[in-house]
Amino acid sequence: MKFWAEADRLKDNLNNLVRGELYSNYSLRPISWFRVGGYAEILFIPKDEQDLRYFLFNKPEGIPITVIGGASNLLIRDHGIPGVVIILGKAFNHIDYIQSEKINCGASVPNKKISNFALKNNLKGFSFLSTIPGTLGGSIKMNAGAYKSEIMDIILNAKFIDTSGNTYTKSISDINYGYRKTDITDEMICLSATLEGSLARKDDIKQEIEQFKNYRNNTQPIRERTGGSTFKNTQNKKAWELIRDAECNNLSVGGAMISQRHYNFIINKGNATAYDIELLGETIITYVEKRTGIKLEWEIKIIGDGPEVLI
Repeated sequence: MKFWAEADRLKDNLNNLVRGELYSNYSLRPISWFRVGGYAEILFIPKDEQDLRYFLFNKPEGIPITVIGGASNLLIRDHGIPGVVIILGKAFNHIDYIQSEKINCGASVPNKKISNFALKNNLKGFSFLSTIPGTLGGSIKMNAGAYKSEIMDIILNAKFIDTSGNTYTKSISDINYGYRKTDITDEMICLSATLEGSLARKDDIKQEIEQFKNYRNNTQPIRERTGGSTFKNTQNKKAWELIRDAECNNLSVGGAMISQRHYNFIINKGNATAYDIELLGETIITYVEKRTGIKLEWEIKIIGDGPEVLI
């Protein structure tokens, strides 16, 4: 763990720029699904969109900006994150009906809340979100998906603000995306999105959600400290199959190990560091490539500072 020596001074310099919450040397471990990671030098939770825009427009030049959503598919390194970490709080946690099949959701709305809202209003097409942890903004950036559906299937447009404070809207045709990726950069902060489904019988939607939920409960380590799917599936094989075929499904490093319920999940047994998890992941990548000729790609996003991982 590492404290940022200049954090309090930086916080004092930023106080006049914000109306929201501002903290120095803020521990990110409690919000990480892995329960690992260091401190944010500064954590900023904006009061509203105007507060965020004013801060970004007037922030000191050269200060790093990092946005965190639900931290469910994220590995925060042990030395923490320099500069300002932004978490969009309750001001961006809203769902509004636009018309019969369209809704507008703030970027900090949990995916499960969107699925529940859709069920309540007889909207089909959102059920897969009930099984994806995290919030809408992060899901849009990585094009999250499950059960042959992905977030880009239901987006009409999304509103962004850049790190200079400029806002703009992109339609789905303006976003380049693929399997678990988009061209949305780290300088683009999603504020909200308009989503579209289709009307259906509530019982049918409920049954679909239950099927997804039961399958997830039976196949994934949902009660463990994990960051979700660790690696992207490849075109011809799923990541867990490659891990199995490379005979490295029993690997562990320190307090990190591969889940025996699902080989594409790394879990924190309780005393893992972010370094343990990253080293285990890189070791898996090396083993799989050596034995199968296929190089796995991280699906989990790794951010922050920490010890260099060498294989």
